[in-house]
Amino acid sequence: MYPVQLHPGTRATHFVLLTFMLILSLIMAGNADAARKYITDEFEVTMRSGTSTSNSIVKILKSGDAVEVLEEDLASQYSLVETNEGKKGYVLSRFLKNTPSAREQLIKLQEKSEQQKQTVASLRDEIKRLKSELSSKQKDNESLKNTLQASENELDQVRTASENTLNILEDNNRLQAIVETLRDEKQSLSDENDSLKDSTKMDWFIRGAAVSIIAFLLGIIVTRIRWRKQDNWGSY
Repeated sequence: MYPVQLHPGTRATHFVLLTFMLILSLIMAGNADAARKYITDEFEVTMRSGTSTSNSIVKILKSGDAVEVLEEDLASQYSLVETNEGKKGYVLSRFLKNTPSAREQLIKLQEKSEQQKQTVASLRDEIKRLKSELSSKQKDNESLKNTLQASENELDQVRTASENTLNILEDNNRLQAIVETLRDEKQSLSDENDSLKDSTKMDWFIRGAAVSIIAFLLGIIVTRIRWRKQDNWGSY
């Protein structure tokens, strides 16, 4: 089989057609992407009184409703279920899942996310409160440090005053001993002075008595001398 030889004009036309088809396919793909949508997770399931669509509808179940499976009919692909309200009926087994629907899970996740947001907000408030308390405690600690320093300074002053007081007491005791010694010396001097006064009085008394006796004797002597002179003069 021989290869087909294309005319240059035919080649150009073929290239243009390929390019046009490529552009058209891209446009269609873009339109398909623009029109793409997703089926909603919400749908309703009929719960019937029997295992066929000819049976009457007992209740309309919504996506995410919880039911308890009582029996499962493999032949009809229906299961006997009971709702939370106590109603019993048959639903297609393929509509039953072991896990909640994505919508229910999303709602729970959103609720959990909201709770976590509230928890985070609460934790932030708690952190702010703890920071405020920490700042207050730090201020109180600084104040206590200043008070402690002041107390230590006062204690040093009290110790110094106590030492001074002890020194003063020692000086006082020493001075009292000196005072007692001086009092004893004073009393001794006073007794000695009294003794000297008594001795002086006695000396003066003795001296006075001696002077009186001497004067008396001199008087007698002078009187006798005069008498003798008179006697002598009378003899002449």
